[in-house]
Amino acid sequence: MRRNFLAEQESGVLYEALAAIARDPQQKRAYLELAASERQHVRFWAERLHAAGETTPPRHRPSPRTRVLILLARSFGTRSVVPTITARELEDRAGYDCQPDAAEAGLAASEQSHAERLRAMGGVTVGTKLRAAVLGANDGLASNLCLLMGVVGGGARTSAILLAGVAGLVGGALSMALGEWLSVTNAREFAASLMDREAGALHRTFPTRREDPAAGEAGSAARFSFGLFALGALVPLLPFTFLSGVPAIVGSIAASVIALLVIGVATSLFNGRSPAFAALRQVVIGALAAAVTYAAGWLFEAIVS
Repeated sequence: MRRNFLAEQESGVLYEALAAIARDPQQKRAYLELAASERQHVRFWAERLHAAGETTPPRHRPSPRTRVLILLARSFGTRSVVPTITARELEDRAGYDCQPDAAEAGLAASEQSHAERLRAMGGVTVGTKLRAAVLGANDGLASNLCLLMGVVGGGARTSAILLAGVAGLVGGALSMALGEWLSVTNAREFAASLMDREAGALHRTFPTRREDPAAGEAGSAARFSFGLFALGALVPLLPFTFLSGVPAIVGSIAASVIALLVIGVATSLFNGRSPAFAALRQVVIGALAAAVTYAAGWLFEAIVS
């Protein structure tokens, strides 16, 4: 009951902050109504605690996750955090389904209605871009870290390690950009072919690039993927540009661990996990992958020698 009380209090604080940030009058009203609903839930759990002879926890400061969501909303607009909050509401509904008193009081249904209302408010595009940014940077970091550790395991000199890292950064970023461009372009062309077929067109008319806004969308997506992958891949590579030998290896690993921790905390905004769990999982998986490629490089060198 204490946990539920604090969680509902947290949600109310978040909705009140979003209402203050929102510029659209309808969105502002919607967030205020959601905040009022959460305050009703807070009162419900307060009454249950008092009936059990317990005191209600004091009003606490917003959690780090809530503060980050508020910061994102201020920077990118409230729509950017809607997918994350929707996932949280669905998680709360699932938790209340397992609590008979909460389900009987209609709290599970209320959380479901909150999620449906948030979905109707949109925000999928911006939220998806934020997730894509985190995952793109993670791909670049993980792939280049593994590549570098594999070359290090093979006993290569610093110049060879640096060359491999630069090639991995450029090649991987280009591959990501090309894949994103092809994905968006193929989806656009497929949709256009369906429209032509439904319209019964005998000949397809291709618009010029200037007249086709989706062509610019494909190019924008490609540049976005290239930049994010390159940014992540630069992290383990950077220490080798001004260090050599063991200090460069230690610096690369340390920088990568810090970046993995940050990315793990960022993913906790979207996956519903605690920041500590998400960060630790990110580091453990990244370290295991790097260790495997290091062992592969060492084994290859041993066989060749």
